[in-house]
Amino acid sequence: MTKAYDEELRAKLLGRNGRKLSALWLTAVREEPFTCSYKLTEPAELANSVGQLHKRAEWVAFWKQPKAPWRVETANRKPKGLGIQHDYPVRIHFDSAADVLCYLGEAKKFQAFCQRVEKIKAEYPAVIPACVMVRDKILADVSMADAVFQLAKYFSGTSKTNCYLRELDIPYVDTKFIEKNRELTAAVFFAVREEDGRTFSDFCQALSLMENAPSPNIYVRSLDARKTFAGMREIVVTAQQLAKLKLTFSRVFITENKINGYVFPEVEDGLILFGAGNGILSELQEIAWLKNQPELWYWGDMDRNGFAILARVRQKYPQVKSFLMEKDIAARYRHFMVADTGNELVMPDELTEAEQDCWQYLNSQPVAANRLEQEKIPLFEVREALQCLLGKSGDV
Repeated sequence: MTKAYDEELRAKLLGRNGRKLSALWLTAVREEPFTCSYKLTEPAELANSVGQLHKRAEWVAFWKQPKAPWRVETANRKPKGLGIQHDYPVRIHFDSAADVLCYLGEAKKFQAFCQRVEKIKAEYPAVIPACVMVRDKILADVSMADAVFQLAKYFSGTSKTNCYLRELDIPYVDTKFIEKNRELTAAVFFAVREEDGRTFSDFCQALSLMENAPSPNIYVRSLDARKTFAGMREIVVTAQQLAKLKLTFSRVFITENKINGYVFPEVEDGLILFGAGNGILSELQEIAWLKNQPELWYWGDMDRNGFAILARVRQKYPQVKSFLMEKDIAARYRHFMVADTGNELVMPDELTEAEQDCWQYLNSQPVAANRLEQEKIPLFEVREALQCLLGKSGDV
């Protein structure tokens, strides 16, 4: 044929940006029933080519070509400028998705793919959609289909749980493969297991898998030179490690800001936790020794979020008191205030009367200046507050 007349048909079968191609592959691999018909309409250039019979003959021959992957339907028609034409092509039919793939030039790839996933299709048919999703990888790498089969076999049995991802012991599949094929791994898992989920995060959650080792982000600093951690004044730990520490400090302070944690004055038998920003409080979940800590203070920004965090800490540790989060301090350094961009708009119930007064004072200020960040408070105020808090001058 000197010209193809099927651009519109190809566009219809493939969809925008080829989005229908995967569905065609899946239907073909599963050998599911499939029909598709396409009405043939003469291009305008043919309808107006009176006297140029060879052009019409070429168009007819294209659709009636032998060994075409479609079935052609004909009828008697009277095209413009011609007499009645017998067996004129009016519609074509595809009787299987495999025929469509053949028409689209995918036949060789389809045959090779079917051979490689034959074992998967026989034993784990639910995994075939995942295979189709990575068909190019399976065609490019002979070992890919074997890896998918091993994943399906492993996940359909009793899988190891509550461990690091690297601890999964899957025959012939290293965990680097899983890390490089996250979407595929999740798809295989949820295909063979009665679990709700779709993403790799859902997969990790279903098996209680930890993808990465936790990064230490909580600084623990002794405020008393006489009490150290094997000779060190400061250590950095994870929340899990913090919970396991056996600490015997009578006074504990929690603050968000890392610099404030480093410059916090010396306190007899004192300890300060800092460094993870707001996250430190979400990390401090039900730490036994902290729940039993009689003297516990929290120092945060004087803003809506700061007081909301204080309230959440108090829900876990009812004995906690606020430190330097007072109306008088806020008023004294009002010139340092900036706009409060926090999203906690309702005053928490867990605040004390003095803390409520401070919250209300802050919210009565102009919106451009109703937040006092903790690092704006001079260090001498911290020392004076500690003197007042702890009583004897020798304690600070």
